[in-house]
Amino acid sequence: MKFLVCTVLVLVLVTPSNSRTLGGGFNKVLQFPRELSLENYVLLTPDFTEVQEELSICGWVKIYRTDGNRYWFSYATAGADNQIIFGISAATQYFLDDAMPGPAEKHATFIWHHTCFSWSSASQLEELYLNGEKIAEELTPDNSKVPTGGTVALGQEQDSPGGSFDINQAFGGEIYRLEIYKRKLSAGEISDMYQAGMCDYPASSEDVVVDWEDFLHAERSGEVKEVSAGCSRWDVLKSFVGQEITSSLIAFLERNF
Repeated sequence: MKFLVCTVLVLVLVTPSNSRTLGGGFNKVLQFPRELSLENYVLLTPDFTEVQEELSICGWVKIYRTDGNRYWFSYATAGADNQIIFGISAATQYFLDDAMPGPAEKHATFIWHHTCFSWSSASQLEELYLNGEKIAEELTPDNSKVPTGGTVALGQEQDSPGGSFDINQAFGGEIYRLEIYKRKLSAGEISDMYQAGMCDYPASSEDVVVDWEDFLHAERSGEVKEVSAGCSRWDVLKSFVGQEITSSLIAFLERNF
């Protein structure tokens, strides 16, 4: 069966349908220049209705500089500008306007890190993972909810929705395959994401409410640009090893290659 799966994959790649490119945001990185500017950002106003009581935010981040407290993700609402903030160390994370305890050591520069945050109101537990390992956790108050109607910014920390940036908090680096899920991912699922590597690109999940393509198509300002992640379509093939050949698998491959 594995032989047959490989045969189908090769046929898909070498037949005329290979003029298609892998769907979504495969191999497309958002790069924020090392030279900082308040004009370098991506803005998105997502519908957070489905993540008010449970969510996970996972992606790949490369940091260019560690001077100051620099933030690559922020979610701000009219009621509070620090609803969700992710920075260059565990000690610079905020959730529901509350700082999350964690090691102050800043992440290494110029290498890719897989970062993942997960939380549910039912468990009250928020957890932060770096490269598949949990590095921080905290309990949130009873009946906590993520408010809707806010703005997500990549590359800047918002002091008001969509603006009031601070150059001392601006981000220089790269972001890839950032996705927001409507449930709390397990430690095993997060570890599997990291172990699969940044060039693995699985089929879209029904749990994803904001996918990487949404960020790529969002409002983009300044010198933020798309660059290659250095991934090849051949890197994706390992996702299918051992899978049974089904009509849905073939349809996925035809659609994305």
